Amino acid sequence: MAHCKHWHDGVCKDCRKNCPIKKKLAAKAARKAARLAAASELTPGGESDRSVDVSTEILRLTAGTAKGKKKADAAVKKGGKSLPAPAPAAAGLPLPEDDAAGELREDTLLGALVHGRRVAGFAHELFRATQELHGLDALWGGVLDWAALLHDVGWVEGQRAHHKRSARMIRQNLVPGQDVPAELRAYAALVARYHRRRAPSHRQRRFAALDATEQRAVRQLAALLRLADALDYSHTGAVGKLEARLDGDTLVLKVKSALGCSAELHRLESKAELFRQVFEKEVRWQCKERARA
Repeated sequence: MAHCKHWHDGVCKDCRKNCPIKKKLAAKAARKAARLAAASELTPGGESDRSVDVSTEILRLTAGTAKGKKKADAAVKKGGKSLPAPAPAAAGLPLPEDDAAGELREDTLLGALVHGRRVAGFAHELFRATQELHGLDALWGGVLDWAALLHDVGWVEGQRAHHKRSARMIRQNLVPGQDVPAELRAYAALVARYHRRRAPSHRQRRFAALDATEQRAVRQLAALLRLADALDYSHTGAVGKLEARLDGDTLVLKVKSALGCSAELHRLESKAELFRQVFEKEVRWQCKERARA
């Protein structure tokens, strides 16, 4: 964007009232506010009718609903387990300073959270469908929710090795507006770190520091996160709904799309490899394209 002759450090000091550059920035800020508002109303992709559990309430609380919080509190009292703190809605993110770098960083972070919201919905459905395989409780489901929501935040510093930066940001609680509970950060960071590239290995010191039960859980959740991430590979919300079920030795994924999801299904070919290794099950998928409303 071209700047007027008075532009300095992101502020037009000598012509604030009538500066055309400032007007353009104000219009751009208004468009961003509209996108933020729309993001806060998103529901996780793949969410279907199912019984409410603690992990579902964590996702519900990302929308900041008071009703969801009451239900979550009731679930904690009934189950006797501590509930991870909710992730605030993307609309609550503080705005960085108004310069080009700050705007790009904000847009990148918002995009990562919107994508993460969809992936969290898919991951939750996969967690539910594979319950008899992994046997993990709702608190581990909460770890998966946080990892899925924040797995791509490392993009704010570029694409290369963003999975490692996402893990660092989660571990150090550096994501604006997303206060990951201290007791879950190490696990969520590891699961997010393994959403791409190398699988968990004992040669990696943070993974090796876990006990056998924790290592098994992280590997299983990473395998589910990879599948969920593939289902929004284009970051367009192409997959509108996911239904997952076990059929003998196969995990069957039925997806519905109004946009076409060839890129997502192609990505599943490689992303399913860790699932096959961890669970010793095959993955089969079907895509049903539906007309837009």
